Amino acid sequence: MKIQFDNTIKAGDILTSLTIALSVIALVLSLAKDREIKTADQGNKIRSAAASAIVKLDRWQSVQLSLYQELQPSFVETSELLAQKYDVVVARDKFWRQVNEERTQISHQVLEEQLGTAYLDILSHFPAARVKYVEAFTKLAAVEDEVSNEFLGGSEQEILNLEDKQANYQTAVLGNALRAQAKKSSSELKKKSEDVIAPLRNYLLKVIELPDEKIINASRSNRDG
Repeated sequence: MKIQFDNTIKAGDILTSLTIALSVIALVLSLAKDREIKTADQGNKIRSAAASAIVKLDRWQSVQLSLYQELQPSFVETSELLAQKYDVVVARDKFWRQVNEERTQISHQVLEEQLGTAYLDILSHFPAARVKYVEAFTKLAAVEDEVSNEFLGGSEQEILNLEDKQANYQTAVLGNALRAQAKKSSSELKKKSEDVIAPLRNYLLKVIELPDEKIINASRSNRDG
């Protein structure tokens, strides 16, 4: 028995083959597009977390610096109190209470706004960021405490220096002296805190600037490492 092959190509077969080929191409393109979208979404989530961390870093600095602005009424009250009852120790003690009350309110604000745990959003992507954040905030707490204590010491000295000078005392004398101390401490806090924040901010900015593929690969590398 002789077997014969039909060598003719039918139009229907060509159409079927083209349809299959086009379907495969469409599927490949769709998968590639989905992968591209997924990669972009993952990259943007990481960037958003890093950006949020930067915002909270800057917010911490702003909240801490607000101490010296919030104390402005206290400078007036302390200088007037000394004029009414010329007792430098009483004036010093009341001023210290006001300063510490403001610091306590600021500490509550930092906790409420979760400024010290700003790394949480980026933690799942870049675990190394947590270590950097904890180290940075340990240093920032030390800086805030150091500058605040220097401010309290400087202000105390300005108040106690007025002992036995009641005859020539004017409220502007003490008020201006306390403002000068506040300006000095504010500048010092800004500089010292910026020295701590800048490296962490730069690290996060570099993360944000990475292309989608690189930011995801870097994230995986951080998790694996």
